[in-house]
Amino acid sequence: MIVDLLDRFYEAGGRAIDLANSYSDGASQRAVGRWLRARRRRDDVVLFAKGCHPPRTDPRLVPEEVEIALRSLGADRLDVFILHRDDLGLPVDAWAEPLAEQLRRGTVERVGVSNWTAERFRALRELLSGDQGDRLVVLSNHFSLAEMGEPPWPGCLAIDAVGARSLADSGITVLAWSSLAHGYLTDRGATDPAIEQSWKTPENERRRERAASLAAELDTSTATIAVAYVLAHDGIRPVVGTRSAEHLAEVLAGETIDLTPDQLAHLESGTPT
Repeated sequence: MIVDLLDRFYEAGGRAIDLANSYSDGASQRAVGRWLRARRRRDDVVLFAKGCHPPRTDPRLVPEEVEIALRSLGADRLDVFILHRDDLGLPVDAWAEPLAEQLRRGTVERVGVSNWTAERFRALRELLSGDQGDRLVVLSNHFSLAEMGEPPWPGCLAIDAVGARSLADSGITVLAWSSLAHGYLTDRGATDPAIEQSWKTPENERRRERAASLAAELDTSTATIAVAYVLAHDGIRPVVGTRSAEHLAEVLAGETIDLTPDQLAHLESGTPT
């Protein structure tokens, strides 16, 4: 099933895969690694691999976390290694040297961070800039039609459209994790009631209802509208996980819908379309 989904994703033009050492204890990375080797597609697929997730949010563990990702994928390099969390109790430069060492060794081509503030991100980027240009190229925070009511897990951060656009204008790729708000922005809703509480606010309920209404008007699904909403913001790439061919089709369909400014405004605030 995973191989079939990856084949469908690739055949639809998908070339970037978001991974993490903490996802299923590395099982997803191992599955992707087997698929890459079987299909001989390593050269044209970009791998975003995250490490240093709590309780391993420690700069001293960066080499080990990179090695875990490489071993799981059966790869000799990572296109982008992303710090999965920040530790606000540490100075930014504590992260700079271990990341720079991986860049010097060639085990990673570029680096990124997830769930970091924009201020600390910019400080780290300055520390890692050099003769080879900017090496810190990715920020992965939450962004979706639903605004996070409370963090689903400690340390989760969101970014707004203005902040994302500012970063994108400077050449940063913004990966919007959980672009469907853990399933909340679908016709089915989140499957975990505890997680859904992170998103179930009065405003988000109205936004989901408007997305469902627009989906009916355009003969598509709420999830497709939610993905199209993220794609309508230049420089932001939606990150969505699925084990279903049906759900994958909904996500991919988001690229076929160009929401108008009026439709975007309606989804956000309920102004007339």
